[in-house]
Amino acid sequence: MRVRTMLGITAATAGLLAPGMVALGAEAAPAAAAKKCNTKEINWFVRGGHEVYIGTNLYSDWMEGPGRITYQKTATSESNSSVSGTLGVGIDAVIAEIRSEYSKTVGKSHSVSDSWSYTAEVPKNKVRRLHQLKQSWRVQVVRWRYTTTDCKKTTDVSNKTATFPVKNHDYMWVLVGKA
Repeated sequence: MRVRTMLGITAATAGLLAPGMVALGAEAAPAAAAKKCNTKEINWFVRGGHEVYIGTNLYSDWMEGPGRITYQKTATSESNSSVSGTLGVGIDAVIAEIRSEYSKTVGKSHSVSDSWSYTAEVPKNKVRRLHQLKQSWRVQVVRWRYTTTDCKKTTDVSNKTATFPVKNHDYMWVLVGKA
């Protein structure tokens, strides 16, 4: 929103301002002084939402190349959310915020029973297996508070990463190496 400086506003015309706008000049001092922020209250938001793929419970046996490796089974693919430490915010609230902010339908877990089939080439002298990955959404959950009662300064209380599987059928298979 673009705010323009309004000069020459008198007490009589100050009432014509849109809600939330403050006239600059002598009339502005009482409005600014009235605003107080609670420095003890903890607020939060999500940021940095982006797509990632996380491993599911489905993977093939190990194979030493060269050769073709195939995963072909009817099985239930499962993927779960992950959180770095304690968020300090309810998981359901974070899921709702992801839906609102990023238009992504995510959950604590995702499970699909299906017939899965995938084939890949294992390079010569390499030991690999197929692993299924599930599309997921990762965000940072930031908790913060005001540090001054005039609402001009804030500080982060915590910054944690949370990942949630997207409720869809977007999967990918990758070759992974033995450690």
